[in-house]
Amino acid sequence: MATDADQGGEAPCWAHLVDDLDPPASAPPIRSSNTILYCDAWLDVVAFYRDRLGLRTTMERDWFVEFELHPGARVSVADASRATVAAGTGQGVTLSVGVDDIAAARAWLHSTGIDVPAPTMRWGAHQFFIHDPAGNRIEFWSPLPDPS
Repeated sequence: MATDADQGGEAPCWAHLVDDLDPPASAPPIRSSNTILYCDAWLDVVAFYRDRLGLRTTMERDWFVEFELHPGARVSVADASRATVAAGTGQGVTLSVGVDDIAAARAWLHSTGIDVPAPTMRWGAHQFFIHDPAGNRIEFWSPLPDPS
């Protein structure tokens, strides 16, 4: 994994390979993960994830829609006006999506009407960021080819 040092900066003191981290022996296995985004502009955000990002709906209620990112990982959009949790402002959250081909992902997103910036290189990957209608940041990234 590349660090800031690879990009001309200093490596953070915590830089390490995630693969080197093992869960405690007593930790139960995690079978799935779901991030729930509480939104004021619920219909716009649902349409964005469904129609622009092309995510498959796995559950739909009149105020809550769950989308599959890949098996075991989901993102849900909840209507904050119908929930007990207030809407987020998009600050402090990044949904990070790894793809095989960053150029293909960028082209496809652009074809759905999303303004997509040119990818940059950081942390050993090509990446770009977009935002959903609620302001939540979404990172698309693809690892750089192995130089060996």
